[in-house]
Amino acid sequence: MQYSIGIDLGGTDIKAGLLTADGKLSCRIVVSTRVNEGAKAIAARIAQTIQQVIKTAESDRSDDIRQKIIGIGLGAPGLIIAGSGIIHFSPNFPGWTDIPLLNYISAELDGLSIPLYIDNDVNVMVLGELHHGAGIGYENVVALTLGTGVGGGVVINRKVYHGSWNTAGELGHTVVQPNGRQCGCGNHGCLEAYAGARHIVERTQQQITEGQKTCLKPQGLTPKRIAQAASAGDALAQEIFSETGRYIGVALTSIAHILNPQIAIIGGGIAAAGEALLFQHIRSEFAKRAMDIPRKMEIVPAKLGNNAGLVGAAMLPYTDQ
Repeated sequence: MQYSIGIDLGGTDIKAGLLTADGKLSCRIVVSTRVNEGAKAIAARIAQTIQQVIKTAESDRSDDIRQKIIGIGLGAPGLIIAGSGIIHFSPNFPGWTDIPLLNYISAELDGLSIPLYIDNDVNVMVLGELHHGAGIGYENVVALTLGTGVGGGVVINRKVYHGSWNTAGELGHTVVQPNGRQCGCGNHGCLEAYAGARHIVERTQQQITEGQKTCLKPQGLTPKRIAQAASAGDALAQEIFSETGRYIGVALTSIAHILNPQIAIIGGGIAAAGEALLFQHIRSEFAKRAMDIPRKMEIVPAKLGNNAGLVGAAMLPYTDQ
């Protein structure tokens, strides 16, 4: 039996787990990232968590697990220089520029000689879905994660596509409304400026202040509260999600025409709004706009949920990205 370890590095938590080649996840551990402590301290915490996963696994199985671990994969937000172990830039980690994170982790692993791999967090999410989630059986896949922002990942011929300068897959910055809302990237009209959590809340607050009838209050709004109101029949909340779905459908039309994938997998907290509030509007808009052959692309929710990053990161040693 072979194993790998997956690490999902986020701005709030570090999640780690042991994965078998057939996708069974165990020994899941979550610790606080403590982002302000700096890269070397975080690397040390990741190394400690890896050791804890191995110790827990060996305790559970009465076996020398470490001899059967083929590699450790890590998913992290930001621009990762493929094959180098370096995080060039990460918006979730202030001051991180050209951080050799894998070298830092390796130095803290106390002689544990296991290969380390790293990739962007959405790239590993799509990798996890490809092998053990909604993408099983497909060759060409795109993925969107709808959270604070909108992340993207692209798989071509079952390999993550990184592009010429490791920036492929920034699908959240597909322009859906020329001269539209300003995005955090500085451009105007990006999908993220309409389907990211902060922007969904801002659009709702704007409608409330303009006098739209709703049960919602502008203070303390979250996408989850808006979705709950929509499910309860609030017309404004329903329109916010309908509009969000339409913008995603517009973006997917361009993506389908350019890449011609078989399937688009959509995950993240916003996607939890579900079929009636969100997905039917995505598919309807996409069907109106896409040409007949690209229109064959399926649009489905992700299956792995909060474990997508862990599972995908643990697949990096198997796929040798």
